[in-house]
Amino acid sequence: VPGAALSGGVLLAQCGVLMHSFWQRLNALFFYTLSCLGAFAFLAAATTYFHEAEPRVSLQLERIMLRRIQSAGHDQAILSLAIDADLRSVFNWNVKQLFVYVTAEYETQANVLNQVVVWDSVISEPEQAHIKSDLVVNKYSLTDQGFGLRDNEVKLVLNWNVVPATGLLTLSHAFDQIHTFQVPATYA
Repeated sequence: VPGAALSGGVLLAQCGVLMHSFWQRLNALFFYTLSCLGAFAFLAAATTYFHEAEPRVSLQLERIMLRRIQSAGHDQAILSLAIDADLRSVFNWNVKQLFVYVTAEYETQANVLNQVVVWDSVISEPEQAHIKSDLVVNKYSLTDQGFGLRDNEVKLVLNWNVVPATGLLTLSHAFDQIHTFQVPATYA
């Protein structure tokens, strides 16, 4: 045999077989593991796609105080809300947390749609997902950049973002439970 006197690695190289280094093997193992984890994460997220939540939401305005901030050039409304929202059915094994918030939506001459977040909360456990309070004062004032709130119709909507452990961030609205009210025509 003509190449028998050569060492084993040289003989393998002459036959067209090349041994990979330790780092090449580690790289292949790492990316194979990463690909498997990605596939499992996708399958895990896909299992929650067919989950149908049935939240119950009731949103009411208890009190409103309208102020004109002349120096800043805008209207400001302080709201007291009654919230009864049972979002426990939204939770499944893939939900990490819910970001729940109330928006006030109204029209002005300058803008067709104004949306202002007036209250929010982060819910991490299903036990906390039943929000029931007769007196929730808005965390963020309802402020119009101008004087378009007075004697205007405002709609309150409860919204929530589902933050999953894996998968897409989804947004939901309780459009079937919108509370509409008229802002007073006079300032407090």
